[in-house]
Amino acid sequence: MRRHLFLTGDVQVGKSTILRRVLDELDVPVSGFLTMAVPGVEGCSDIFLVDAKNPTCSEKCHLAHRVPGKIPEVREEVFVAIGVPLLREAAPPLILMDELGWMESSSYAFQQAVFAVLDGNVPVLGVVRDKRLAFLDAVRDHPAVEVLVVTRENREEMVDMVRERVLRAMRDARGT
Repeated sequence: MRRHLFLTGDVQVGKSTILRRVLDELDVPVSGFLTMAVPGVEGCSDIFLVDAKNPTCSEKCHLAHRVPGKIPEVREEVFVAIGVPLLREAAPPLILMDELGWMESSSYAFQQAVFAVLDGNVPVLGVVRDKRLAFLDAVRDHPAVEVLVVTRENREEMVDMVRERVLRAMRDARGT
């Protein structure tokens, strides 16, 4: 059985919502990271890379400013200063990676940290963007990763499926 589970699908289909619902139901400590978008004015938003245990936005974890119709300028140093330590310090019973996408494309230190976690035994629950990029393809193709596609039609039933797979992966990791 694959010990890491990633959700993928269209933008705004409910992938992160499924993760939050499962985590609320499981009520287990998590480590890892979340990306949070904070809405601004005129459709703009700020994107933050935050600690999954303590999701607090601050200037040091400010990853990008998104303006509609423009490609955001990414502060790659945030992946190294915030993301890499969060992944290196990640611990059982569950690691969260919400989400992996195109912004990480040039941050090789962060990518290496992601693969170090995927090569480990602590189960990962995450979201991976449905985009063809070498990094994202390598995550999806990792031998310990299972990817489930979320659609508007299946998103409600996904909660139970994801919860059961995560519980099984955590039991297997404990050896019970």
